[in-house]
Amino acid sequence: MKKIYISVFLLLFAFTPTVLAHSNLESSVPHDGEVITENLSTLTLTFNTVIEVTSSFKLTNESGQDIPMESILVNNKDMIGNLSSPLEEGKYIVNWKIIGGDGHPIENSYSFSVDTSGGNNAKASSKPILKENMTEHGDHIVENIEKEAPTSNNFLFVTAILLVMVALGTSFWLLKRGKK
Repeated sequence: MKKIYISVFLLLFAFTPTVLAHSNLESSVPHDGEVITENLSTLTLTFNTVIEVTSSFKLTNESGQDIPMESILVNNKDMIGNLSSPLEEGKYIVNWKIIGGDGHPIENSYSFSVDTSGGNNAKASSKPILKENMTEHGDHIVENIEKEAPTSNNFLFVTAILLVMVALGTSFWLLKRGKK
């Protein structure tokens, strides 16, 4: 009987789904360490899983002063921040906090620099970049939220049920085998 419990225990932990991994920053514009040579009006952070709408980020300069954002929008895997005004030259730090698809709060940061002194100063767009599922109504940006089914949770649920079924099948097989 002890062998059955050990077998069931090993079967349950033999398959570690990648769904249990935490959400991570997949890409950003600007990206970590980048030197921006044009005026910047929008920051975009893209994560590897859907993030909660309560996720946010703060932009600070190298002396720790907060840089005001006009708006921060969360849309599925993307978090988009529109700047109130173009950034001055210098180093900036993006401190982000999210609640990922797995429900865990995660925070991290990255930095980039602005150096527009190269003589190639492009004028920053006064209009924010609109992503898919976003529309502009006058001075406001409205996010058309289409709730996605939490596929990672569905996968985890199906995997757990399959593992339980395999464990039960193995247990019955071992019990039947032991009675002969």
